[in-house]
Amino acid sequence: MEWDVKITDPIEYFDTNLSYELTKYIPINKTSGLDFNPDWFREDAIHKMNTGKYSDTVFGTQSYRDFWSERIRRCVEGYESNGYRISGDNYFWLNFHRLKGSRNEKSRGRKIEFPMFLVFQYEYFHYVEMCELLGYDIGLIKSRGVGLSEIGAELAVRPYTTTPNYRTLVTAPSERHLSPILSKIWAQLNWLNEETEKGFKHLRMAIDTNTYKRASKKTKDGSEKGHMSEIEGVIADSAEKIRGDRTERLLFEEAGSDPNLKSKYIQGEALIKVLGGSRVGTRIVWGTGGDTGPQLAGLKDIVTDPEAYNILKYRHNYTKDGSYTFSAFFIPATKIVFELLDNRGWCDPDLAKAHYEKERKVLEHKPKDLMIYKAEYCFTLDEAFSLEGDNFFPQEQLANQMTNIEVHKNTKKPSVGYLVWKRNEKDEIIGVEWVEDAKFGKISIIEHPIKTEDGEYYDNLYVGGIDSIDIGLEDSASGSGGSKFCIVIKKRIFGLKDPMYVAMYNDRPKYLKEAYDTAAKLLVYYGCKAVLESTRTAILTYFRDNKLIHLLMKRPRSTMTDVVKGNSNMYGAPATVKTITHYRELLYDFILDYSHTMHFRDMVDQLLRYSDAKKKEFDIVAAMGMAELGDEELAVLKPKERIKKNKEFHHVGWWTDFRGYKHYGIIPTNDYERNLQERPGEQDSWLYKDSIWSNF
Repeated sequence: MEWDVKITDPIEYFDTNLSYELTKYIPINKTSGLDFNPDWFREDAIHKMNTGKYSDTVFGTQSYRDFWSERIRRCVEGYESNGYRISGDNYFWLNFHRLKGSRNEKSRGRKIEFPMFLVFQYEYFHYVEMCELLGYDIGLIKSRGVGLSEIGAELAVRPYTTTPNYRTLVTAPSERHLSPILSKIWAQLNWLNEETEKGFKHLRMAIDTNTYKRASKKTKDGSEKGHMSEIEGVIADSAEKIRGDRTERLLFEEAGSDPNLKSKYIQGEALIKVLGGSRVGTRIVWGTGGDTGPQLAGLKDIVTDPEAYNILKYRHNYTKDGSYTFSAFFIPATKIVFELLDNRGWCDPDLAKAHYEKERKVLEHKPKDLMIYKAEYCFTLDEAFSLEGDNFFPQEQLANQMTNIEVHKNTKKPSVGYLVWKRNEKDEIIGVEWVEDAKFGKISIIEHPIKTEDGEYYDNLYVGGIDSIDIGLEDSASGSGGSKFCIVIKKRIFGLKDPMYVAMYNDRPKYLKEAYDTAAKLLVYYGCKAVLESTRTAILTYFRDNKLIHLLMKRPRSTMTDVVKGNSNMYGAPATVKTITHYRELLYDFILDYSHTMHFRDMVDQLLRYSDAKKKEFDIVAAMGMAELGDEELAVLKPKERIKKNKEFHHVGWWTDFRGYKHYGIIPTNDYERNLQERPGEQDSWLYKDSIWSNF
C-alpha cells in the first residue's frame, strides 16, 4: 500500500482523510474502506456472546496461556486483519469493555453489552496511539452522547489490565465529576475479574478503596507483589493537588467544568516526566460541548491552540464556512446518528446534519433552548464553546436574534468589500469610495451612509468605536490567534428609526497600517468620529502623523473622575474597571431594546459568549462599548444637516450705511457691498470664509 504519510515523514497533524504508516491508519468514509468489516476485530466479543466464555481452553494449560498471551498482545500492540489495523486500546474496547446499549428494552432499561464498532472511535483511538508514540499529549472536545466518558474509563482499565507497574491517575474538579467515571472504571475491573476465565483477573489485596485500587497480592509476611498496576482518582480543585508518583496516563475528566484546568494541566507535566525531562506518560484532557461558564475558557484555550499545550493538531473542516482549521481532536454531533450508521459503523455527515437540523427546527420558537441544544449537539467548534462565559448581556434577546440570523435568515445580509481613497489632481484626499468585493473585502456593511438630497452628510448621525491593537501579524509571536483590530460604526436614533450597527471591520492584518487606514476610511465614509480605547498608542501616532486626529473623539465625560467639570484634551476612553462596567451597562440597554437591529452574526456570537474573565478576547464587544460611550457623549446633539463647505453664508442683523441710516437684513462686509445693497438688482453675494466642518 502507498501511504499518504510514510513512517519516515514528519507528522505535524492528524487528518482522518489521510493514511498513516506509523499506526497503519486507513480512512473509512464515503469513498474509502468500502470493504471493511468490523467483525474482523470483534471475534472475542462475538465468541463470548455466543458461548458465554472467551476461550474453550482449560485453565492452566499451555493453550490457555497462549490464548490469553495473544489477547494481551492484541490489547497492547494492536491487531491487523484483512489489510486494516486497530490500536490496542480499540481492540480492548471492542472485546473486553462493557457498557449500556443505545436502545431501551421494554420495561428493562438498556442492556449491558459490548460496544459496536464506530468509525469516529476508530479514528480517535488511532489519534491517541499516534500522540503517545510521538510524545504528544491528547486533547478532545466532543458533542454530547458519543460515549467518551466510557472511553475515558477504558483508557484507564486497559493498561491496568494488560501492563504491569502501570499507573493511571484520574482527576476531576469535584466529587460529583469524579465519582461517575470511577464507578465506570471499578465496574469494568469487577467484570473482568468475574467474566474472563481468570485471563484478565487481578486481585486487589493491598489497596482497594473507592478512589484507589492496585493489582497485587499480599504474602504471608505482609509484603506486596504481583502485577502492581494501579488506578487512582483524585478530586483536584486546585493545581496543588496534581502531585504524587510518576504517571503513565493522567486523565482530566470533565475538563470543561474545571475553572483551574490550565494550571492543573501545566502542573501535571511534572507527573509524566522523570528527572532530566524524559516523558514517561501522557496527559489526556476532554470535555463536552454545552458546558457553560468561565470555567470553559481553559478547555477552549487548550483545544483551539493545541501546539501551545503539546497536543497533536487535528486537521478538520468543522467550521462555520467549511474551511479547514487545526485544533485538538473534535467529534461533532454529525459523527453519530445510530439509525444512519452503515454496516461499517460509518455515519454520513450530510444525513446526520439534516437529522439534527430537524431537531433544531422544533426549538426555533425557544431561542435559549435552541442555543443550548446547538452547543450540546454541535456541528462546529464555535457551537461547542458558545455557552462560554459569565455572561452579563440579555441572553434571551441575543439567542432570539441569532436564531433569526442563522435559522430564519430574516435579517439583513452584510455587503462585503473595501474602501479606497478618492483624490483630486493635487493628490489630496477628497473622500472615499466603496468597492464591493466578497473575495478580498474585509469590511462588512449593513447600511451605507445616509445623506441629504444635496449629497451632504448629517452631523452627529453616526459614531464609531475602536478596539485597537499595537502589533500586527508580522510582529506577533502568537500568530493569528491573538487579538484582532475592530472598528464598528453605529447609526444613532434618527427620527423614528431605531439605532443600528451599520458597519464593522474585524481583522488582524499583517501590517498595522492596513487596520488603521481602514478605520480612517470608514470614519470618513460615514462622516463621523470614533471613541478609541486610550491605552493603544500606535493608532494615535498614526492618526496624528497622517493629519487624521480630528476623526477621533476626546475623552467622553462619563469616563472622567468629575463628570460635570471634566474637560480632558486626551483622546479615547481609559480601559478601567469603571469604564468597562459602564459601557457594559450601555450595551445591555441597547441589546434589551434594539437586539432586532443587530445583523452581524459574529457580533451577536461574541455577545452571547462574552466572559468578563476573558474580556480581552472579545474585540467586537469592546469596540461596541467604545461606540456606546461615544453615543452617550453625543446624547444632547441631534443629527442635523451639515452646512456645505463654500456654501453662501450671510450675517443678518442691524447695520448702518455711509449716510448714517440703520438697516436690518444682510450685513455688508465692506463699502462696495453696502453700495450694492442700496442699488436693487445689483446685489451680490459673498462666501463665508470659515467652514464649521472639515471632512479631512
